Amino acid sequence: MARPRRNGTGIHHEAHGQGAPILLTHGFGATSRMWDEQIEEFTDRYRLILWDLPGHGGSPTPRSASTPDGLVKEMLAILDSENADRAVLIGLGAGGALTLRFWRDYPARVRGLVLIGTMPGLRSGIAREIWNGQVDELAATLERDGLDALEGGAEVDPRLHAGPLGLATVARALLTQRDDGALPWLAEIDVPVLILVGSEDKPNLSAAHFMARTVPHAREVVIPRANHAANIHKSTAVNAAIRDFLGRLPP
Repeated sequence: MARPRRNGTGIHHEAHGQGAPILLTHGFGATSRMWDEQIEEFTDRYRLILWDLPGHGGSPTPRSASTPDGLVKEMLAILDSENADRAVLIGLGAGGALTLRFWRDYPARVRGLVLIGTMPGLRSGIAREIWNGQVDELAATLERDGLDALEGGAEVDPRLHAGPLGLATVARALLTQRDDGALPWLAEIDVPVLILVGSEDKPNLSAAHFMARTVPHAREVVIPRANHAANIHKSTAVNAAIRDFLGRLPP
């Protein structure tokens, strides 16, 4: 049975099952509903804690501009509210980038990381400029054309969002690349890491390979014939990889 809750800033989160906690963070344009296949699979032994990013699903548009560091603090507040001292963190896309930041800020709260279709950062200033131009275009299109302009894969359902303005605001705050991201400290991560990527998620394949070479305790699994939301496209394969990873974690 889910326990839907809101914290002091109105962020929606819910918990399913009993056992060791797992915090799942969705990507831009998605909601916590993208994890329904994992809820069905893992609540026999684990407590799954899901949340909606600001402006997404059941979470309102933030009153002040969100920042990645502010969102990491929201993640901490959610874990505190669930009395989860240490958790496995799972994130997709931008949610994976937030998961990496959480480890950097609160390493003692992390048992392990699962990164799905995640880009840890862009080292090239030119690449960041191109990327940020695409983010600005996405936000402007949402503001102009509404939720019909929302693009994405199986994890994105415009019907689950209250409106486009919150998404546009969070796009600029969350997706804009202002520095190298996690690249400078990937090699310092000292917990087990599972890197999952769909074979058809071409933009993130090279990033997955790079992280697998760089993170000391990382294992990479490429999911055949899966796109960005591999946990939806090929849930059986993804769930098997995650269950194996969880079973190998130290206490």
